[in-house]
Amino acid sequence: MAANTGTLKRIPIKHIRDRAKAAYEKDTKCFICDATEELELHHTHGLTNLYDKWIKDTGYIVNSDEDILAIRDEFISTFHKEMYEDVYTLCLKHHRALHSVYGKSPLLNSAPKQSTWILKQKDKHNGIQSASTPPEFVGRFQKISSFGREAKSSPGTDSSGNWFSSFYKK
Repeated sequence: MAANTGTLKRIPIKHIRDRAKAAYEKDTKCFICDATEELELHHTHGLTNLYDKWIKDTGYIVNSDEDILAIRDEFISTFHKEMYEDVYTLCLKHHRALHSVYGKSPLLNSAPKQSTWILKQKDKHNGIQSASTPPEFVGRFQKISSFGREAKSSPGTDSSGNWFSSFYKK
């Protein structure tokens, strides 16, 4: 069983982050709002959670700083995508908002939901309808929400402007 006891002077994940930081590509603006101040890198797969699961799954025993230094390159290689690709540069405001929804240490299986949340926030900030709503649904909703009527100039409507009447033969 994995253990994190002994002569550890630092939290193991800090050794991993130290090695990985040089390769991070943090953007110069927030992915959501384009802010350029107080930027942070958000991993949709929390590194501490990834590390804890990996240690358990591999059975590695980490009792010292030397132990983690010996395996950190393997960890980085194993989780390259999660560490370098599944990330977003967020301003402090949006990073805090995300963690207020998903918690301080989001579950690993919440990564796709976090990405969806980030994309929806970007759309909302830019005044765009959510990308997750298919265009064909939007069109139907508009027809339904206009109580079965489209503008008289719309193709497929009868003289009274009823879009559906052209589908029924008399």
